[in-house]
Amino acid sequence: MEYPDPNRHGQHLRGLLVVVGLLFLILFLRLFYLQIASSAHYAQKSEENRIAQKRIKARRGLILARGTNGVSEILARSRPTYTVTLTRSKPDNDARAVEALSLATGSPEIRYTRSGRTIRVLRDVDFRTVSLVLERLSEDWPLDVMVESERDYPYGPLAAHLLGHLGELQEEELQALRYKNYTPGDFIGKTGIEKVYEDLLRGEDGVAYIEVDAMNRPQSEFPEREQPPEPGRDLVLTLDYKTQRAAERALSDSMTGAVVALNPQTGAILALASRPTFDPNVFVSFQAQEERRRLLQDSSKPLLNRATREHYPPGSTVKMVAAVAALETGILDTLGTFPGCGGSLRVGSTVFHCARKEGHGVLTLQEAIEASCNVYFYHLGQSLGFKAWRDYAERLGFGRPTGIDLQPEEELGNLPTRKYYEERGGWALGHMMNLVIGQGALLATPMQMARYTAALCNGGYLVTPHFYAAPPRREYTGISASTLEKVKRAMRRVIYGDQGTGRRVRIEGVEVAGKSGTAQAPGRNTDAWFVAFAPFDRPEIAVAVVVEGGGHGGVVAGSIARKVLEAYFGKEPEAEVAADSTDAAREEGSLMRLPGATAGT
Repeated sequence: MEYPDPNRHGQHLRGLLVVVGLLFLILFLRLFYLQIASSAHYAQKSEENRIAQKRIKARRGLILARGTNGVSEILARSRPTYTVTLTRSKPDNDARAVEALSLATGSPEIRYTRSGRTIRVLRDVDFRTVSLVLERLSEDWPLDVMVESERDYPYGPLAAHLLGHLGELQEEELQALRYKNYTPGDFIGKTGIEKVYEDLLRGEDGVAYIEVDAMNRPQSEFPEREQPPEPGRDLVLTLDYKTQRAAERALSDSMTGAVVALNPQTGAILALASRPTFDPNVFVSFQAQEERRRLLQDSSKPLLNRATREHYPPGSTVKMVAAVAALETGILDTLGTFPGCGGSLRVGSTVFHCARKEGHGVLTLQEAIEASCNVYFYHLGQSLGFKAWRDYAERLGFGRPTGIDLQPEEELGNLPTRKYYEERGGWALGHMMNLVIGQGALLATPMQMARYTAALCNGGYLVTPHFYAAPPRREYTGISASTLEKVKRAMRRVIYGDQGTGRRVRIEGVEVAGKSGTAQAPGRNTDAWFVAFAPFDRPEIAVAVVVEGGGHGGVVAGSIARKVLEAYFGKEPEAEVAADSTDAAREEGSLMRLPGATAGT
């Protein structure tokens, strides 16, 4: 009989003890790692599961215009609104919470996306909905109410094309702007000042910390840990409120066109109006979807900023280009004459007509600008030639960007080149006849026309139109002071001369200079134009007005320009002067058209 070896049994026991000891050592090391070495990490994880972050929206900056007595007028502000939010958890739990909200409020099917920890499910709700959520639903579901800022435009359509509008961020935009801390449901500037200065206006959002339970329902807050939001910067624009209001009222809702007024010395915009217009509140209201859809589909294009995005034949308002070119090149002086105007001029087989059918007779340059005699400028255009005329048109800003700080970007108009005509059937002298009186292929925006008018009266500088943060640069045109003085005096005669086409723009106590234009445009009645500046000796304001299909420039556009100037200078509106048939005759007329070109005065 064999007995167990006690030594061997002891070896097995010691081996077992070693294994158990190793296991306890591993367990001890693991516990040490979890409870001591990694305690801070897991405490943070626990905190994150218990503590939720809630974003506090920053107030968007105000947009203001200069008012009277140093008091600014608020054009865009923010108002508080209530948004029902859902703290995201499991998909099926989220769906049940939204269903409970829909049943309690009587809202139709609620659409939401599960991106982000906090989901907006209903926005801009009334106080009844707020009460339902806080008193009945928030105890059972991770629903809460957040106070947000909604953009508000207290004057509605006033300066709408200048201010622009906001819009909710789309998914593709959100991806591109994620580094700027935008989140789903945020609004962003889409056009106008709201877009150009988005980064200044939006501010920096803050963060609040709240304790939540296992169902993500809010339990308590930690105000001591809150990071307050930083509001956006307020922008005080160069816009003059009373001048803007006058421009909006003068350019009535029944008209289509634009008004631009600027400081000719600095380029600061004083007024910008475009018709038809829109109410930017429509784009931030969740109750105005139908109205928003109507605006986007409207064939009259109310969202189009005609001051910077539409171009027109400028008509006789461009005659000063030829006058400047002639004086600068020495072709003639202010007393220079051509064969007398008999009402028309034959060039080859084409007859070009003057506005006054019976003609103006023999005129000097200043008299020709005063009476807006086409025949005089036909002769002048032939003497100048295309190259010289185009050179001075370009110097005065035609066919070039003004540099205005506005979105969408401005149109450049069209200052044709020889190549332009060669690609469209070739150059002919008749093209020069049209260009010199602002017709044919020449196109300009109202903003370009306002800057052109400013250059004529400010000593020959092209300013950069702006609303905020004045740019330092002005571009010198190289036109002599003596030439500009002669042209300015001719523009004064348009207002005060016996044959002047701008007599309706006279203002008691303010000396005005200007020029009317009546331009033919395809598919409608003639466009009415008027450009002006005042006071004559020390100009403070330059104005450009266009009314599509408005007829006679001195009558329709001139009356609008006068109201804008009256508002700027604080003058009481004068009684409307009865329509004068002789004024209409001075503006009326037509030209024989060349293929692909329009004609008019």
